Amino acid sequence: MSFSFSQEYGWTDISANIPTEADLSDVFFVSDDEGWISVSSDAIILHTTDGGASFEIQTTQTSLEAIYMINQSEGYTGGGSGFVYKTSNGGVNWDFFGSMASTLTDMDFATSTQGYACCDGGAVFSIGGTVNNLNSGQAIPFSGISSSSVDNVWVCGGSSILFYNGSTFTFQAGPAGSYNDIFFLNDQEGWVVGNNGLIGYTVNGGDTWTQQTNPDTNSLYGVFFLTQNIGWAVGSQGTILYTANGGDTWTGQGAGHTTAFLRGVHFVSTNNGNVGYVVGNGKTLLKYGEVLGIGDAKLPIEFQLFPIPVKDKLQIKCSDLKTESGIIEILSLDGKELLKKEIYRGNENNEIDLSNLEAGMYFCKITIDNKSSTKKLIIE
Repeated sequence: MSFSFSQEYGWTDISANIPTEADLSDVFFVSDDEGWISVSSDAIILHTTDGGASFEIQTTQTSLEAIYMINQSEGYTGGGSGFVYKTSNGGVNWDFFGSMASTLTDMDFATSTQGYACCDGGAVFSIGGTVNNLNSGQAIPFSGISSSSVDNVWVCGGSSILFYNGSTFTFQAGPAGSYNDIFFLNDQEGWVVGNNGLIGYTVNGGDTWTQQTNPDTNSLYGVFFLTQNIGWAVGSQGTILYTANGGDTWTGQGAGHTTAFLRGVHFVSTNNGNVGYVVGNGKTLLKYGEVLGIGDAKLPIEFQLFPIPVKDKLQIKCSDLKTESGIIEILSLDGKELLKKEIYRGNENNEIDLSNLEAGMYFCKITIDNKSSTKKLIIE
């Protein structure tokens, strides 16, 4: 059984909206509609104000590897030759702000006035009123940096994770492997991802790291968390991983959309739900967002799901069944039918056993008289 997606929650490939051939390196959105994408194959930035339906091209002087926007007006980007650029007008102008020792690979801001960046030559710089070398003393090819607050900075690359406390760098012992990106949600809780599907996790600021189970062995190059539970990781061969429980369980998403090398992921939480974007090589751009329902019928049929999130058994209350019967389906994010149950008039409360499904995000669809309604469903 197949379904047409006219919009609930799911992944959509919007790469065709990119106006130029480009390798996309990083992405940052300040709302569900307005965002910027850095390009590593040209000296340009892509800017959208309509959720990726269209883009304008903004220019710099070098190719770019990372971008971070403070708000709709102010932001920073950098890449080739270690150059850092700043905008104060939403990217209409990107002005040279300073330079690092070699190619800038990642940046993050702890506050609106204090940021940090790393480069592939082992240097770490602060970005404030100026760009200043923090003298890490390393030659490690750093590729990821995260700062949860001022003077709480983690940087990773190769087989190393380092912590900077405002004065000194110290090594942290993570899971064995090679690291590509790091993300801290606060001063204690963070994740690191790397080659061969490596995912590390800490709850004490990196004093100790544990390895999380990943069903996929493709290398990971980007990681982002909205909350302590909700997060994503992306990587080679079009890999998109999702967790609804802080990484205790990771599941794949977006299968079939792309096999490109994915490099950046960013989500925003709005009144419309969680909206996110993934970028990669070959002008790859995927959007996760509200998609208006699965199927052809547009008239809604009211029903309630509880508890949300659910663990094993989903209760479904539907009081609008006027005909003899209807169908309840549990669907994957790609519209694949996973479970199906018939419901009958006079039975308002229905139950579906979900214990055989992995933790993650799904859809619950009810169809009655060729009319359907669909709701997002999270299984813990």
